[in-house]
Amino acid sequence: MPKPAPTMREIAREAGCSVMTVSLALRNSHRISADTRRHVQEVARRLGYRPNPMVSALMTHLSTSRPVVHQANIAFLAAREVWRQSWVSEELYGGVRDRAEELGFLVDKIWLDGSEGSPDRLQKILRSRNIQGAVVAPLPETGVLDAIHWEDLSSVAIGNTVISPRLHRVTNHQYHGMQLILETLRAKGYRRIGLALETFVDDKVDRTWSSGLTGYQLRWPVKERVPPLLGLIYPDDVRKWMTRHRPDVVIGLDRALDSLMELGIGIPGDVAFVHLSVPYVAFPEIDVSGLNQQWRAAAAAAVDSVVAQLYRNERGISREPKTIMLEGAWYEGTTTPGRESVR
Repeated sequence: MPKPAPTMREIAREAGCSVMTVSLALRNSHRISADTRRHVQEVARRLGYRPNPMVSALMTHLSTSRPVVHQANIAFLAAREVWRQSWVSEELYGGVRDRAEELGFLVDKIWLDGSEGSPDRLQKILRSRNIQGAVVAPLPETGVLDAIHWEDLSSVAIGNTVISPRLHRVTNHQYHGMQLILETLRAKGYRRIGLALETFVDDKVDRTWSSGLTGYQLRWPVKERVPPLLGLIYPDDVRKWMTRHRPDVVIGLDRALDSLMELGIGIPGDVAFVHLSVPYVAFPEIDVSGLNQQWRAAAAAAVDSVVAQLYRNERGISREPKTIMLEGAWYEGTTTPGRESVR
């Protein structure tokens, strides 16, 4: 017969503490010191204690089936510069807000730049608003956020722009996204597939756009390979690249499409185009084909990660940060009709 699991009273007696302290330690609560938590948890393991997953599932069910009562705030940490330049910020904030409210949390949008972004001011805001969790939106460029007292927060970053500290993160699976784009284009008959992308954008996703394309091209005939155009993507650079390499489809973002249009290159008559993040909002009358990176789903997954940490009383920087990667979806549009359609 298996040995019965020890009771909390038995663990308390062995550890030399109260039953309440044992309860807090087994829930990894920060209401007691880290040393006390470790001591009690070690005693519990030695005595053969194991949490009951069915009880945990029941408690989770009870907490999620009750009417929503806002219990704490989650910060949405964002940069004004990115907010002004990209519709994605609104999508992310909306996804974070909606999912957080479903789970009983309020969301405070807090700027990482400007007057709110100074370390002292930021800490005062987080404490005064009872903020226990944080979702970090993509930064304008890769950087560090070491000034924040992360030990007080359950946190996750969206994307790959926060290089320090190494937070848990939720990101789009850009490599799989590029794979989906390339396989779709090849099935449509396109062979000379080019990428025109700002270098800093490729850097922000750990160069997965450019490496995904070039890795695939190694398996194609040499005559079908088009070297990526990386830089600031000025129209003159695009013209020279187009003249030299003659791609029949270009993958890129707004700058690439704007440059092609400024040069008077017909889309899709002269060259097909794929946008890496649809919908394309600059000219909504253009139904641009591309990759839907499912930003709202990424935002919801980020909130789920933060809330799961809060329920487990996990604060601070994890020694083993986890990355959740979401798949993108192809959006057909009208700018990639296929090679036979444009002949």
